[in-house]
Amino acid sequence: MLDRPKTVEELFVFYDTYVKILYGSVQAENALPVEVLFEINAAFDHLSRAWIYGEAEADVVYKAHSHLKRSCLDIFKIRVKSILDQYNKLQEIDTSIIDNGDFDRKMLALAHEIKVEASAARKFEGRPASEAYEVPAFALWQPVFEKCERFEKEFFLHSKIDWAKKKHFKFTIRVFILGVLTSALVTALFEDPLGEFLKWLWSLL
Repeated sequence: MLDRPKTVEELFVFYDTYVKILYGSVQAENALPVEVLFEINAAFDHLSRAWIYGEAEADVVYKAHSHLKRSCLDIFKIRVKSILDQYNKLQEIDTSIIDNGDFDRKMLALAHEIKVEASAARKFEGRPASEAYEVPAFALWQPVFEKCERFEKEFFLHSKIDWAKKKHFKFTIRVFILGVLTSALVTALFEDPLGEFLKWLWSLL
């Protein structure tokens, strides 16, 4: 982990090492999430004040770094949310048919790890810097981020997902058709005789 930057050059090393890599993972259609965009914009607004208003370099770098750090923490959370959305979408199809149930077991285990570790990382935010980490929460968030990348690649984008979707669709259609046929059969067997019975009862009155 890099030490807190004190110069513009060091700030851009932090940006290139962390921010740029992280926001590339949450970009959608060339657009950054609004909360991340606000933080990055605020960072560079602070940075500009060294030249526009003559503020000390160390002061503007300190403030800019705080916003860039916050953008990273926001990205970690956004990434986790996107993975949990992917997990929920996978729950809508029958993935138990993939790899004889091994797919489901591994997917559930990884999703659980991501939830638990993300919760621990959020609680750790705000801790003061240590000798090992200028942003202590990064030490917990980075493994979570890596597991999110794994989840998307190994489960959400698994080569057999489309096959499972087709199987699930065919099963749903079959259940619907069976339901219609069953309803028609019940109607044919019981509705007409029942009607005749009621007519007979009425005739006795």
